[in-house]
Amino acid sequence: MLLVWVLASIAAVCAIWGVFVERHLYAIRYQDVAILPPGSKAIRVLHFGDLHLAPWQRRKMRWLGGLAETVKPDLVIDTGDNLGHRDAVAQVLEATGPLRRLPGAFVNGSNDYRAPGLTNPFTYFSAPTNARNTAELDTEGLVAGLGEFGWLNLNNSAGVLTINGTRVGLVGLDDEHIGRAHLGGLPASAAGLGTVDALIGVTHAPYRDAIEAMGSVGVELILAGHTHGGQVCLPAVGALVTNCDLPTNQAKGLSVQKVGRRPLLLNVVAGLGTSIYAPVRFFCRPEVRVLNLVARD
Repeated sequence: MLLVWVLASIAAVCAIWGVFVERHLYAIRYQDVAILPPGSKAIRVLHFGDLHLAPWQRRKMRWLGGLAETVKPDLVIDTGDNLGHRDAVAQVLEATGPLRRLPGAFVNGSNDYRAPGLTNPFTYFSAPTNARNTAELDTEGLVAGLGEFGWLNLNNSAGVLTINGTRVGLVGLDDEHIGRAHLGGLPASAAGLGTVDALIGVTHAPYRDAIEAMGSVGVELILAGHTHGGQVCLPAVGALVTNCDLPTNQAKGLSVQKVGRRPLLLNVVAGLGTSIYAPVRFFCRPEVRVLNLVARD
């Protein structure tokens, strides 16, 4: 009986920590990435995603908006799943508003199309979750608002930004998790960019076929989200699931991927939010990632 009481107490403490404390402990992770031509000036990239924002989440909104001054990025990349509620478009645009003066680009995630719904958390252990027949969201309003910032819409599209004198090519995919990624269109998108100094891929869900398609057109670095870093992790074990076919030891952070004989880098951000129906993080703090792109030796 004592053992049962002890285990129940530990479970309760862990739940309280994960729901009321850790999911608000926002972190900034920094990393240098050497992909620029020799002699290039460094480019500081703020990579965020998976806000899953609801209208009442003012603390998260203030923290994200403050990154314009805290990080002072040269480029902003948003890898989607910004919406966590059907009425949150205005709040997403408000939270990201302080970043609007900066060059940026974005893609959508599945939760930018449909509202969240209740789900059995144990289904994540059997296969990636399926799209739900939940309420449609104001995707058009979200995309239009981010576009008014001057940010590039990279959903199955591409563009070029000149940052600190470096011509950066960006190729993007809509969300592969719900079958919206046009993998076959990547070669034409990349070819249309002309000559660039660095080629970066942007996608929401880091499925292997998206990684391989981007690698095949010469992408050197991919930015993605979707996994929540596992969201509920175990000490000394890490993530238990990724909700895609990415290995759990690559659920967040920078990893090396192989496409044929050619390596490329994948940066997965664990994100700042959770579904409003699963508001917990454990051994997986909410985060943004700041990549300092520097010149190759």
